[in-house]
Amino acid sequence: MGLNEFFEGLSAVATAGALVAAVYAGLQARRLYRVESDRDEQARAAARASQATKISAWAATRIRTGGRVLFGVVVRNSSDDPVYDVQVTCHGFSSPEVATLQCVPPGEFFVANAVDEDSTAEWDYPKPLQEIRDPMRPFTISDARGVDAIVFRDNTGTAWHRAAQGALTNIS
Repeated sequence: MGLNEFFEGLSAVATAGALVAAVYAGLQARRLYRVESDRDEQARAAARASQATKISAWAATRIRTGGRVLFGVVVRNSSDDPVYDVQVTCHGFSSPEVATLQCVPPGEFFVANAVDEDSTAEWDYPKPLQEIRDPMRPFTISDARGVDAIVFRDNTGTAWHRAAQGALTNIS
């Protein structure tokens, strides 16, 4: 075996080693690309849900002067933009179980279930909490009245469902 044959064999081994290294590097690059793509998708999903995570509702009682009690729900939009087509599904109230609001701007609003007897409405107009001077109490212990879910569209038109326990789901 001559020196030429030795170097040709060594070159073939080096070429095969380089091929193995290139294949291994390609597989690692593909794995890293998938990890980064998954991370990017999670970031996009978090960005899509950023407004939706700031929308919530709960059952509450407003104690009027003279002891009259109004039951209703508090709807909170702590985002910087309005949400639309808001439906708050409740249980334990006297009128139909869904309070529907076309638009909820940023803020906290009380929507009474029991309105004046001469009114034809089943849910009153939302009142900003900062304008209400009467004491407000959330339902936190009793399950007699409560919010079961809230469905709404965010400022991008994406529809969301928040369950009573807080789970948020994109339903678009």
